[in-house]
Amino acid sequence: MKILLFGGAFDPPHKGHVSVLQKAAQYMDFDKIIVMPTGTPTHKKNCVAPFDVRFYMAKQAFESIGENVEISDYEGTNLKDDYTYLTLEYLKEKYNNPHIYMAIGSDSLFALDSWKNSGQIMKNCTVLAFAREDDIGRDMQQKTEELEKLGAEIEFVKTQPIEFSSSQYRKGFGEEGEEFLPKAVQDTIDEYDIYAQDDITRWKGTAKLAAKLLLDEKRYIHTLNVEKLAAELGTIHSLDVEKLRVAALLHDVMKNAPYDILLHRAGQSGIINRIEDKPRQTLHGFAAADYAEKELGIEDKDILWAVRSHTCGRKGMQDMEKVIYLADMLCEERKFESKEYLLSIAKQNLNDAMLAALQCSIEWIKSKGNIIDTDSLSALEYFEKLLGQ
Repeated sequence: MKILLFGGAFDPPHKGHVSVLQKAAQYMDFDKIIVMPTGTPTHKKNCVAPFDVRFYMAKQAFESIGENVEISDYEGTNLKDDYTYLTLEYLKEKYNNPHIYMAIGSDSLFALDSWKNSGQIMKNCTVLAFAREDDIGRDMQQKTEELEKLGAEIEFVKTQPIEFSSSQYRKGFGEEGEEFLPKAVQDTIDEYDIYAQDDITRWKGTAKLAAKLLLDEKRYIHTLNVEKLAAELGTIHSLDVEKLRVAALLHDVMKNAPYDILLHRAGQSGIINRIEDKPRQTLHGFAAADYAEKELGIEDKDILWAVRSHTCGRKGMQDMEKVIYLADMLCEERKFESKEYLLSIAKQNLNDAMLAALQCSIEWIKSKGNIIDTDSLSALEYFEKLLGQ
């Protein structure tokens, strides 16, 4: 079995990427072509768009190339830092030791032996290097010979690359850059402001698309309803409505995540000391805050705290946190006896509303026989003292 591996950040994928993959598909009759968007490293953010959005755009850009093309989410969901040698080992095991060809730009040859566990990389694949004919000069030939002595198998594919890069587009290439992107990708970027220079505009649009991609329809509608009510309450109480919209769009983004990812992200949120003591139904708020910080690069504490605390509250809650907690509980599709009463209080006084909402929520949890989060109890005590009760 012959597999072509084509990896990259694809932030965003452009016609140059498409051209290389088309050329590779013509070079050999591959049984499978795997496009592998890189994940987001745990220690830093090096992409503007989150993995899920880049994965979606990669599907838009590459799936039409052929029926044997697969867009893989492996590096975005394996809960590890992404190293090429690990990806190759994964593919070797999954497909029963296939012959893997790894497509790279010829310039990358000069750094190949510095990649982590480069010996394992050279052992597990044939390098398919794409280069202009006039690029294959003495220096590249010398480097190729050095790598081959280390065990590398290298084949060159001569091509005429499109002179464009994803970083050019992200830096504001302007309308001229649009001709270098597949139409479906450009339409997505335009609709959701994925690369807007203004942080809030970019976060809000990207969060909306991420929620749409990651949530089921019912939960996505709920998210939009929370955004609507959060904006209304924010206007009433003179808060930053655009920040509230971002927090509302992200508050449940991890609600439908597989449990291992939910647990991993919640544990990374920097706020749970003993994650096993947290009721499962509260974890998605902490996980969503980690997603907001790691995937979207949000460092704004108001937004992150509003996302974190929306499930259970906490003592010392700030007004934006209160609004997202209340909007989540009282939005349009919620149906329970005291909802309208609580909503009327929320429009008058956030502290009064939080006390009443926490009392209602805790009583409901008790009636179901479920575990009450200690943060909720601390929040209740805080608001009782604050209001002299």
